[in-house]
Amino acid sequence: MAKEVYMPALGMNQETGTLLRWLKAEGEPVQKGEPLMEVATDKTDVEIEAPASGILRAVTAAEGEDVPVGQVIALIAAPDEVIAAPPVAPLAPAEQAAPARPTPILPPRQPAARESAARRGEPSVSPLAARIAAEHGVDLAAVTPTGSRIQKEDVLAYLAAQPASAEGRVLASPKARRLAAEAGVELAGIAGSGPDGAVLAADVLAAAPAPAPVRAAAGTAVPGESVPMSRMWKVMAERLSESWATVPHFFLAREVDASALMAWREAAQSRSEAKITYTDLLVKVVAGALRRHPRLNASWQNNGITANAEVHIGIAVAVDDGLLVPVIRYADQIGLGEIAGARADLVARAQAGRLAPDDLQGGTFTISNLGMFGVDHFSAIVNPPQAAILAVGRILDKVVPVNGQPSVRPMLGLNLSADHRVVDGARAARFLESVAAAIEDPLRLLD
Repeated sequence: MAKEVYMPALGMNQETGTLLRWLKAEGEPVQKGEPLMEVATDKTDVEIEAPASGILRAVTAAEGEDVPVGQVIALIAAPDEVIAAPPVAPLAPAEQAAPARPTPILPPRQPAARESAARRGEPSVSPLAARIAAEHGVDLAAVTPTGSRIQKEDVLAYLAAQPASAEGRVLASPKARRLAAEAGVELAGIAGSGPDGAVLAADVLAAAPAPAPVRAAAGTAVPGESVPMSRMWKVMAERLSESWATVPHFFLAREVDASALMAWREAAQSRSEAKITYTDLLVKVVAGALRRHPRLNASWQNNGITANAEVHIGIAVAVDDGLLVPVIRYADQIGLGEIAGARADLVARAQAGRLAPDDLQGGTFTISNLGMFGVDHFSAIVNPPQAAILAVGRILDKVVPVNGQPSVRPMLGLNLSADHRVVDGARAARFLESVAAAIEDPLRLLD
């Protein structure tokens, strides 16, 4: 019996998913566990594995289409299996409760032109093939199917046989087309490295001209100019705007002597093959402080405070399309080497666009470190439903009083942003004091 392929739910409160691309063409064999399709979530793009082995059949979702979670979008059938009817999306609760009535199985609704063609005995068209044809301006009447139905590969074969210079006949992935449009690059002038010479996103990025230098004069933006934003950037903008508008922020700041922190990093690095960063040390420090001050590790949910049993610390990572916050789990229970390894892996996969949904979920506190960019101090926006976020600046030599005498010390800037619904000023101050004390005397972590 054919196995149904659903649009998966990859995050909490997710209602739809965007099918970025099929990694297998309709009619191709697939093996259970191999990548089948790429789906976009609010935070990242994810490869979905095939749930069974067989032949990919009855594809009903097109690349670039938003599909409700739980809807059947394809079947994986045995090579000789007869598919009696197309997959049907799960019924809504109200429909499930209705009395059962015999209902004839009807084929999927086709556009009027295709219905007429079907009545004339012409082959039907898969949704994916129709979408590709529309994107490339292909007249489906000119496409010769290899079977009884025009499939994706039939349209691609037709396109490959056309002159490359013909307008709308260049094979390219949807992402490559978007990038080319944003960069103002003609696809016809790019040598494709994909199947049948298709232009991929990497080909567009390699061929795109270098960004123009930023104009120093005032008024650099052209009136009415609109810069296209990526999906990730739009989601980030929406969530940060919602946080700023709905979360009652307050901010605490202080500077701490980083002499002991620097010595700790040097000693830890001498004992570790992995690179140890100040962020790794701060994760360890903050995790210990959160255990002492659990209110900072709580969340605001359902108009109330929810205590989190575990300490999962998110690390803000800048990527080309926006900001991601992958999570180091059980940060209070693992050693510094494990923290460094987890951080390095998460950052590398974030920058390569290979994070899984689980990597981005479940954080109970966030650290944002901009010290490597030469920033002294900054205030960050709370990442709901978390209670707080710690913004970290660079270590900078300053003249400070030590035992009544001026002395040059490496000082580190810390700024805590907190949700006043969860944390009051006194609790936040005591937490920040614990963080500062552990930075200035890391042996406190052994207490």
